[in-house]
Amino acid sequence: MSAELHGDCFWMFDLVATDQAVRRRALARHQALVAAASEALDRWNALWAVERTAAPTQPHLVAEMDQASADRFWHQKRTIKGPIRAFLDSALGDDVTEALWAPFAVLYLRWEADYPTEWGAPESWMWSPWGTKEALLRRFERGGLPEGTRPQIAELILSALGRPYRCKDWMYARLVRHLDPSFLDRVAALASADDPFVRLRAQFVLHATESGKPRITRTSWQRWLSAGG
Repeated sequence: MSAELHGDCFWMFDLVATDQAVRRRALARHQALVAAASEALDRWNALWAVERTAAPTQPHLVAEMDQASADRFWHQKRTIKGPIRAFLDSALGDDVTEALWAPFAVLYLRWEADYPTEWGAPESWMWSPWGTKEALLRRFERGGLPEGTRPQIAELILSALGRPYRCKDWMYARLVRHLDPSFLDRVAALASADDPFVRLRAQFVLHATESGKPRITRTSWQRWLSAGG
């Protein structure tokens, strides 16, 4: 995805606008692009079914399949999936590319955190969005938090700790080590929350971070609870 498209993506930040009318316009634009990409994929699949191969022998099928494929990727690239893919495909340590696309990675996570119904609507995606959430959290864990993203990532971690569990939320705990140690004071404040689940999550993050335990895994939480956490 070229940097030239960067300026065409700024409307995506309206997906988390507090103004409901603004947000709905952005959502409608995003979902229209998803619908167009899905329609192009349906055309490609229908053409594939004629000869059941991605390399048909009939010249007109080749041309039509190429056009359907091009249409699909053109529209999909202009959804939030486009800049997300550019961020995930960039090399670790590529500061220029990260500065360009990391804000859209954070936007994706903010959208899920703040407006989960709109984010998770079937019309918003061609496939399940949870895998992309996992890929982004893993990328931030491996590559660190690009300059300018730390304040928002800190808020996303606190949001994940304080709400009912959502798919892949456990991976936020891995990002705490990339934040300033003073962030643990904010986590510690949740350790006395009224909700017992919030208290336990905060206590687990403090334990995992301050004790220097090995990398947090899916089973770390259950093992900690079993050990009397």
